[in-house]
Amino acid sequence: MKVLWVDLISELGGAQHSLLDACVALSSAGIEVSAAVPYGPLFDRLAAAGIPAFPVSPVRARKRGWGLFMTTAKLLKAPSTVSQIARTVKPDIVHTNSLPAFLAASHVGTPTPVIWHVRDLKLPSLVAREAAKKATRIIAASEAVDEFLVETLSPRTLGRIRIIRNGIDVTGYEAPDKPAARQRLGLPEGVPVIGMVAHLIPWKRHDAFIEAAAAIRRQRPDAHFVAVGRDLFHEHSRWVAQLEKQVSEAGLSGSFHWVRDCDDARTFLPAFDLLIHPALHEPFGRVICEAMAMSMPVIAATSAGPATIIEPNVSGLLVRDGDPQRMADEALALLAAPERAAAIGAAGRARVLKHFTTRRVAEQLIKEYRALLSSLETAASSDDD
Repeated sequence: MKVLWVDLISELGGAQHSLLDACVALSSAGIEVSAAVPYGPLFDRLAAAGIPAFPVSPVRARKRGWGLFMTTAKLLKAPSTVSQIARTVKPDIVHTNSLPAFLAASHVGTPTPVIWHVRDLKLPSLVAREAAKKATRIIAASEAVDEFLVETLSPRTLGRIRIIRNGIDVTGYEAPDKPAARQRLGLPEGVPVIGMVAHLIPWKRHDAFIEAAAAIRRQRPDAHFVAVGRDLFHEHSRWVAQLEKQVSEAGLSGSFHWVRDCDDARTFLPAFDLLIHPALHEPFGRVICEAMAMSMPVIAATSAGPATIIEPNVSGLLVRDGDPQRMADEALALLAAPERAAAIGAAGRARVLKHFTTRRVAEQLIKEYRALLSSLETAASSDDD
């Protein structure tokens, strides 16, 4: 079976990491996988993993002004490029990793089925509804995404949706080296370290993390805080400046650390004692799984994806509305009760190993691919009769 994955983003965000992991896992399971992606970190990582990659032009969706015009122009050009790659690869299935990728690949021509993998909770409704009519299958990356699609799409297309939760490659998460990770980040030994990992996008709510950090610091003046992430597409420079000002005004400058080079969570997550994830409307929450895989307690907002990953008070902690003071209180309680923190961390790792691995994702994808091809063959036979 040949599967061509398509994405139009060159940088490594959560969706691109998931594509990379899925391609590697599918290849290991015997599927002939290739990818149509722009030159950049994702292209390089695929090539390093032995996945054949074909270059396409990057498209970052923009909603206004000249950016909207450029996005439209690129999407009008992209279908011909993806179609050319498809004619070269001759895939049995085209699997697209986003709405723009689906729009670029939806013209590859019958009888090749095109899957639209949805990893977002915000999409232009009219465009999404039209895309759903053309998609052979729609894969929701979490139950939260599925609920969003049910509310957004036409009832006639809902039967095409399948839920396949994201997963992570758990290799390398077994025995994290805390001293080495802290040394890499310039953090002192023997102090509590609380981290947040997310690209610098306003809806991730770094401001809430900083507010929680200030509350923690008032009771634990030895605590340090790390924010890992960058302004991935250079769209939020004013927001970043505002966050840096907030850190300074909160008196956290000496204990708050920014990490902007962050392509592999396994290099810095071991430095943390706790992970705080205050984002609301998070489609999934990949870093939550990564921290849990390291037996690290996670405190997250009770919202969308994180609420489907974490069992409250068992494999992690959920805080209503991601309230910063409540998150600070939960963090302080865990720091004061290391045995409870260890138990939650162990339960978190067990949950990830059971439900959120790339091996499980690959198994579910292969099952769906086979069912899809079988149904198309049956339909073709019926037409011949």
